[in-house]
Amino acid sequence: MTTRRRHLRAVPMPPEQPVTPVQLLNWRHSSHFGSPAPCVLCGTTTPLRSHAKEPVHKVCAELWNARHPGETRFVSDLPKDGGTTDHA
Repeated sequence: MTTRRRHLRAVPMPPEQPVTPVQLLNWRHSSHFGSPAPCVLCGTTTPLRSHAKEPVHKVCAELWNARHPGETRFVSDLPKDGGTTDHA
């Protein structure tokens, strides 16, 4: 009888948690979707697009915003009433 060896898989490390709270982005409009392309932040494929048409996961963009307070690379859509949903 032969012994089966199990191959150990590398467990991915969770992303480092930001110090400031994460503000969730509102990217519901269809303009935030395109053909799959590598995320500019993590490199894995995503169909999502930022307002500047950069391919980026919503979670990656939210974490980037939390790590770079005061910068406006990734922003939310304006609500239908014309106000803003970003908390700066």
